[in-house]
Amino acid sequence: MLKRIIAVMLRDLKSGLRDFIFIYILIAPFILAAVLNLIVPGMDATTVNLAIDNSISDEMVQYLEGYANIEKVSNIEDIEKRVKKTDDVFGLIMEDKEYKIIQQGNEMEGGEVLIKTIINGFEKNTINNGIKVSITDVGWKLHPLKLQGTNLLVVFTTVFGGMLILMSLVEEKMSNTLSAINVSAISKYEYVVGKSLLGFLIPVIGIIGMLLILGFTNINYLMVIVFALSSSCISVIIGFVIGIMNDDVIGGIASMKMIFLPLLGSVFGGMFLADKWQPFLYWSPFYWMYKSVNSIILNEATWGYILKNAGIILGITAIVFLLLNKRIREGLN
Repeated sequence: MLKRIIAVMLRDLKSGLRDFIFIYILIAPFILAAVLNLIVPGMDATTVNLAIDNSISDEMVQYLEGYANIEKVSNIEDIEKRVKKTDDVFGLIMEDKEYKIIQQGNEMEGGEVLIKTIINGFEKNTINNGIKVSITDVGWKLHPLKLQGTNLLVVFTTVFGGMLILMSLVEEKMSNTLSAINVSAISKYEYVVGKSLLGFLIPVIGIIGMLLILGFTNINYLMVIVFALSSSCISVIIGFVIGIMNDDVIGGIASMKMIFLPLLGSVFGGMFLADKWQPFLYWSPFYWMYKSVNSIILNEATWGYILKNAGIILGITAIVFLLLNKRIREGLN
């Protein structure tokens, strides 16, 4: 039985690799993660980067390290070469008992003023004279765009498994393979399980790869796998239903896009709605997906929380399956 199930999965994979849309769905999570990495400001965007040489005293270097990223080079020529590179780095040297800032001209706005303020603070002892500095955490542990962008992309990736299933079903209907399967030795159970495997594996691989590309190396990936498997259930069922109801791939994918409305509504609702309005989203499995992945990437998730949310998602999926079970059975006959 296991051999026949795997054979169905491998046949779908081999057949799908001849289709550009299928290949695009496989690599889309990695492309989207790379794009998000490019547009999210890095940590260095919130501080000053300085290249200095031996003309700067050790005391000044120690002081600067509290306010800037320091890179030491040998001489002024090396500083000028470093400043001319494409990243955002200022140069600082001591010349004739005066500090001189070296810049290319395309550095971040206000950086020169900030460096002057730091230098004046060291020379005139104004920054730390009677001033206490405190930091208040208002809730963000990541850049907001990276946090919410990752949430949206991860939830979005769970739908890709259903897309692959509907594409393989439509192709088999077009080639009359589905009719041949009904009179073959393989059972309906084996056929459905074999078809579903890619719908679970591809989102798991895509989500893990996406999170690694985005730099989330210190999160609990076992929780990520549990989240991805439970979240893929709803898209697998929808993939079967839409695949059965459509006779061409383009029409099937167009129908699948209807799922994006509740997906986006649930994710943006989870982001922006006040707590008192969020119970109106409890019906949506995508809302619970958003809450789970948000807690995982912030390292706030507990197993109890993840399993509770997974149970809610599976419960909603079971209700959807009971409503659509008859339609799926009829379509596979």
